[in-house]
Amino acid sequence: MLGLSVAADLIVAAGTALAVHPEVSFAAATTGATNLYANVLCPDATALFTYLTTEVATLPSVQRMESAPVVQTLKTL
Repeated sequence: MLGLSVAADLIVAAGTALAVHPEVSFAAATTGATNLYANVLCPDATALFTYLTTEVATLPSVQRMESAPVVQTLKTL
């Protein structure tokens, strides 16, 4: 899971750019401490680090980034 804090006037631009990344399976604008959320699929920690420090780092107006690896899925629809 990836949470980003983005300047309010650039949420749509950053979200649209994020949504086309092949690593992203879901992206949404949200409220709270982070205002852009994405599910990111990477094969391992090294690939995640590379993705975060290259692709995500170039998104417009990212002020803060939080990643939280999912360690166990408890429910899916």
